[in-house]
Amino acid sequence: MPKRITQIPFPGSSGETPTGALQFQNDWPGLFIRGDKAIDVASKIRHLQQRLANSQDGTVVLSLHVLGEVADIVERDVKVRDESV
Repeated sequence: MPKRITQIPFPGSSGETPTGALQFQNDWPGLFIRGDKAIDVASKIRHLQQRLANSQDGTVVLSLHVLGEVADIVERDVKVRDESV
């Protein structure tokens, strides 16, 4: 599956966008997590998935699934930085 990376040029920017809320015009604000922090978050998600894999609690199961999708994105699109993108 190809990487899905949206590049946004910020004229005059230092090139580093901090982790935090990010909003595009009138769209809902979203959460931007810098690559280095995202890699750590994905690692923590995978650890939780392993520790809680046998949970019978439906909320835990659903939460782990949603968090797993976030970890998938990090592992697919963030973890290995491709300078040609």
